[in-house]
Amino acid sequence: MLKRSTELDFSAGAYVFPGGAVDQSDMDLAPRCIGLTDSEASKSLELDEGGIAFYVAAIRECFEEAGIMLLTSTPERSGSLLRHLDLRSLEIKNEFATLRDSLNKGELKFSDMVNSYDLYLTADDLYYVSHWVTPPGGRRRYDTRFFVSIAPENQDALHDESEIVDSLWIHPKKALERFENGELRMIFPTLRNLKAIAEFKSTQEVIEWASGLSDIRTLSPIRVYENGEAKFVLPGEELTSL
Repeated sequence: MLKRSTELDFSAGAYVFPGGAVDQSDMDLAPRCIGLTDSEASKSLELDEGGIAFYVAAIRECFEEAGIMLLTSTPERSGSLLRHLDLRSLEIKNEFATLRDSLNKGELKFSDMVNSYDLYLTADDLYYVSHWVTPPGGRRRYDTRFFVSIAPENQDALHDESEIVDSLWIHPKKALERFENGELRMIFPTLRNLKAIAEFKSTQEVIEWASGLSDIRTLSPIRVYENGEAKFVLPGEELTSL
């Protein structure tokens, strides 16, 4: 989980998952996606076309914000496994850290990096789990897709120290407890996505659950006020639920 800078306009100081807007150039990397076509991605997301751009954006943002690269230098699988890039070599780690800095400064496009290094995106390692739309009335509205994936074992997560000022690995149940104790600030969709996986005992259980999901409905919370304080609830649910 990543802590957003208090200087940002949206969710300042909140702990969130890596993510951001889909870029126009994300669609250009469709041919570099392993195991998933635009047709398949669009069907999963219930779009006419362009669904693969969401998967590309998720992979790009994981690298830009958290330093995690769901990328490989070869499109060939060994059984069901892909070898992700190993960033624990100091030389390679420093090289991609420099590239990441250039990406975040707007000096380099992710698509140019992927193409110049002859990399492939492990898009079929991502599992689509939820779709959230900001309720009407806010200054900004977001239409957001959430995915889960297994983090590569040969990489270390590191926040960008710009938009993101802190990061931590934490069990979902522990994160919810720390929210209740006032230690971690989180917004409603983050809380509900944590709650969805809080009872699983392992990463593999999460992936098995995520891979079995289908017909994912769009969730749009209702804004209500209690003692003058704005709160959110999903249609049909009690206000007291997370």
